[in-house]
Amino acid sequence: MQLYLNETSPFSRVVAATALLSRCSPLSFVWVDPWSSPANLKSVNPFCLIPALKLEDGTALTESLCICQYLIETYQPQTLRQVTLSRANEMQTLGTAKTLMEIAFRTAALIRYADSDNALIHRGQEGMVAALEQLDQEIKEQGLESLLSDNLATLYLHVALDYVQFRHTELFDEVDSRNIIDFLHLSPFADVLTLISIESLANKPDYETLLDSFGRDT
Repeated sequence: MQLYLNETSPFSRVVAATALLSRCSPLSFVWVDPWSSPANLKSVNPFCLIPALKLEDGTALTESLCICQYLIETYQPQTLRQVTLSRANEMQTLGTAKTLMEIAFRTAALIRYADSDNALIHRGQEGMVAALEQLDQEIKEQGLESLLSDNLATLYLHVALDYVQFRHTELFDEVDSRNIIDFLHLSPFADVLTLISIESLANKPDYETLLDSFGRDT
């Protein structure tokens, strides 16, 4: 299998984490710049979006959540489970996390390519601040227990928060996020996401090397 990804995409990172937790093998990373619409990515995903997973039979899977769900169902990892569709709290966490990830990414892209006074930028920034404040307050009132389950919603939330802290540092810092910081430290996915931190992915590591390292450390 081949996973098309880039160094900073949170959508790529959540799939890479799922692959490692699932001990997927054989798998190789194909590092691409989706903004330049490379031919190899376009042949797998005509929208030139990452991540994209090309299976051994040539089937191409796109959209991070679909890929993660496929990998979990296929490899049945012991340390990462699907969300339970009938559990409202898990579905709420997944919806919040995925929306936060998408808004954070979209807003970062708009800042890069649009005028700074773009209304959609301000809307995205306001939404992120409100979501962070709400999450921190919920943790303060309800505790961390429900967010420390080893399911896909928790993984998405951790990756989304990491991305906001990376791309929108000032927004993250302006929120009283002590409880969110506690979550990031205690998350069941802290180890794998440290291994594939945004800083380490900048070096475009080899997947099998990461898998060997992850296997030794867990």
